[in-house]
Amino acid sequence: MVCRMHNGRDKGFIYIALLIGLAIVGISLSAVSEVWTQSRQRERERELLFVGNQIRQAITLYYLSSPPANRRFPLQLEELLEDVRAPDKPGRYLRKLFLDPITNSEKWGEVRLPGGQLVGVYSLSDKEPIKVTGFALRDKDFAEKTRYSDWVFRSALPAANPTLAPGASYTAPGTGSQPPRTAPPGEIRPQPLPPITVPAPSPGTAPPGFIQPLPRRR
Repeated sequence: MVCRMHNGRDKGFIYIALLIGLAIVGISLSAVSEVWTQSRQRERERELLFVGNQIRQAITLYYLSSPPANRRFPLQLEELLEDVRAPDKPGRYLRKLFLDPITNSEKWGEVRLPGGQLVGVYSLSDKEPIKVTGFALRDKDFAEKTRYSDWVFRSALPAANPTLAPGASYTAPGTGSQPPRTAPPGEIRPQPLPPITVPAPSPGTAPPGFIQPLPRRR
């Protein structure tokens, strides 16, 4: 009878130990899975930065290779694979059409000028990135962004952004005119000086500072 009670207790302890062991293994696997997922996401972020900048550079080279009298950006990404504007010497600015590493899709968001010229691309993913700091200078605008779709790989040429083109004036969104400047609190603006008036000399008197010439000796 005593042996049976001991056997029951031993089995109960073994069962509890197995449950604890399985829980520990599950927690460990979950932690490993999370680390692997984050590592994979960081790898995709690095790939997105590389691919996006390859496309950005190709768009810029396409524009710079255009005839000076008729420079333009491509109308489609496919034009970056083979520039047929000069049949005797076709240009090739991309070795292939890259997939979006985040969505694993060949479809990109596109940035176009009003005339339809393609000046940049971006991921269509609204997922939150892990990387928010430490970007290269060319990608400095991506800092603190909350979505991958905010990483816009746009050509840095002034022609790709009319608001940055030489001679362009700043226009406040929705107003169509430059907003008036308001003085910040505490600023003292200089007041215009009153005009200086010089009184007209009375007849027969020389004006102030005038030297009367001496009469010639005969």
